[in-house]
Amino acid sequence: MSSDNTMYLIGRARVLLHEFITKELEDKGIYNIVPSHGDIIIALLQHESLSMCALACRINRDPSTVTTLVKKLNHLGYTEVYKDAGDKRTNRVSLTDKGRKLETIIVEISEKLYRQQWDHISEHDMIIFRQVLQQIIQNFT
Repeated sequence: MSSDNTMYLIGRARVLLHEFITKELEDKGIYNIVPSHGDIIIALLQHESLSMCALACRINRDPSTVTTLVKKLNHLGYTEVYKDAGDKRTNRVSLTDKGRKLETIIVEISEKLYRQQWDHISEHDMIIFRQVLQQIIQNFT
């Protein structure tokens, strides 16, 4: 059996990115939000409102996971859920004013994350790295 720690390294990078984002949010006085919540907030900043199903597709998450994440955001006052006017069976979600105020903070954190993750890495290496990751993902789909 080959000793290859590639998946460990990918997992470790994910953990460190998660910790980075969480700490940056906390440094700005925002608690109880994790990167998965950020995916929802970003999607809703790009679209005034989305059905729960469309939101799940957009952030590539299971609908039940999205429901749980949105419930937390509702509880914190960042989103609101309401029945679709055209189809009462469909729940839609949108940002509240409090949720929309997160845009500047999320953009700032995203830019800082981008700079730090690619620090000391050439443009060429970034391209190769992404291509290799895409191939690894494709190998499993």
